[in-house]
Amino acid sequence: MKKYIIMMLLCLGTLCFGGTISTVKEGKNYISFVFTGEQKSKYEINYDAYNRLVFIEFLDSNMSSTVIDKNFTSNYVEMFKTVKYSKSTGFFIKLKKNVSYSTKYVGKNFQISFVNSNKKQYTIAIDPGHGGKDSGAVGFGKYYEKVVVLEVSKYLRDELKKDFNVIMTRDTDVFIPLGERPRKANNAKADLYISIHANSAVSDKLNGVEVFYFSKKSSPYAERIAAFENSVGDKYGEKSGNIVQIMGELAYKKNQENSISFAKETVNALSSAIGLRNRGIHGANFAVLRGFNGPGVLIEIGFINNKEDLRKIWDKNNQKKMAKEIAKTVRANFY
Repeated sequence: MKKYIIMMLLCLGTLCFGGTISTVKEGKNYISFVFTGEQKSKYEINYDAYNRLVFIEFLDSNMSSTVIDKNFTSNYVEMFKTVKYSKSTGFFIKLKKNVSYSTKYVGKNFQISFVNSNKKQYTIAIDPGHGGKDSGAVGFGKYYEKVVVLEVSKYLRDELKKDFNVIMTRDTDVFIPLGERPRKANNAKADLYISIHANSAVSDKLNGVEVFYFSKKSSPYAERIAAFENSVGDKYGEKSGNIVQIMGELAYKKNQENSISFAKETVNALSSAIGLRNRGIHGANFAVLRGFNGPGVLIEIGFINNKEDLRKIWDKNNQKKMAKEIAKTVRANFY
């Protein structure tokens, strides 16, 4: 008798009851799994936050042949799939963005409920290049890179903050060392790093938009661009070579793959949006990208010493257009 009581207590402690799911019902903001019998079913639940995927497994629980395996999608659920195997049944539920869930038993039936959450899933780091004593590139003696890139960055922040957590490495005209910029993003556990710059060249004939991603190997042209941007550290007492790459080799390759995809979409969108020449994408050893632990790009929005580019990128409406296009690309990659 004592042994029987102990076994009963163990089962109660782990919801050690099986059952047959007779039907699945969808309410306004919940999905209910209806069981036959008098007892609750033992279950396990796991959540993959990155993919917004809930997996519920009902152990020792079969599906009734009368259950319709339909796709229970709603304002909260993006995808619903059923998996049947041996003596158990599993359900994959992919949540829509900014949706959280809770579970409970209503009688003997299991219910998962959904609610719109104010918690934003992803964090985007925006890095307006240069600032303060470092003006960056100068066009025609009075147009400063640090000014135009901050304006575009602030518009981008405003576009993204509705759906993402956003951090700025600077939001005023202050000097931020190269090493501090990716460090801020890493500390915030940012999912993407976007550095905004404006280009310059010896010849005022060069023009167009281009996007860079971090690569250990660079073309001669990309090396020259990276050398100029990295020289900020050397100029103001910081050795850019000491800004360590904190990614392992596998992470480096995966981050580079994601960065390349994002870079291609971004340069195409920006070129079309305000009629800039599309100069493509390039891999380069930028210190600010090397120091970030994740995918990142450095966008050169145009040549500040080219009259036509300058006219376009200094225009407020075009700055807003550029911000909107970059934000669209972010959403396409993170939703």
